[in-house]
Amino acid sequence: MQYYRYRKTWTLEEDLVLKELVGLYKGKNWKKIADEISKRINKVRTGKQCRERWDNKLKPNIELNDWTDEEIKRLFEIQEKIGNKWSKISPFFPKRSKNSIKNFFYSTIRRNIRRFNKDKREDEKIKGDVKELIKIPEIREILICEKSCEKHVLRSKQLSDESFWNMKMINDGLLDYQNNGSEEDFGFLEMDEYREYAENEDENILPLIDQAILWE
Repeated sequence: MQYYRYRKTWTLEEDLVLKELVGLYKGKNWKKIADEISKRINKVRTGKQCRERWDNKLKPNIELNDWTDEEIKRLFEIQEKIGNKWSKISPFFPKRSKNSIKNFFYSTIRRNIRRFNKDKREDEKIKGDVKELIKIPEIREILICEKSCEKHVLRSKQLSDESFWNMKMINDGLLDYQNNGSEEDFGFLEMDEYREYAENEDENILPLIDQAILWE
């Protein structure tokens, strides 16, 4: 039987079928659950999509509300201590899924870099390997700024000479590496690849912020 190509957005019908099947299979065998959904609605869904839909949206007691300032502060404090080990971070947020925690972390960084870089000269922007940049205290403070922080506050900020020097050292290292190896080897991410990063199984890699933001 041939199924229609799946749409990314889940429908109410799919959610109801997914809830039924998760109960039937006790939240196990996601491939079987996906096959059953595909048969019923004539649209392909993968086991990974089903599991993430359940974990992120439908699982009982999952928190769907906006992050509180207290949660945000705790997330970045924990991340600073243990790195991007989301399986170890998630127990500190029992009502948040691992993916939602990871996605919130990256979206916060992307938003703040975009706001900081807005209308700045090329030589004033934050750009480079976030895995290293986030270790620079002044830059880290910018990257983890709360959403309630006014846009004009970040736009008006300027990095100190010391932070610029540290960033330059990092970026010089990147450029030297690029001259000797491929971007693929180093781990540069294009925009589409970044969107898929949330599904990456390697939790210990913090990617470069995509080129559209850092290198435009």
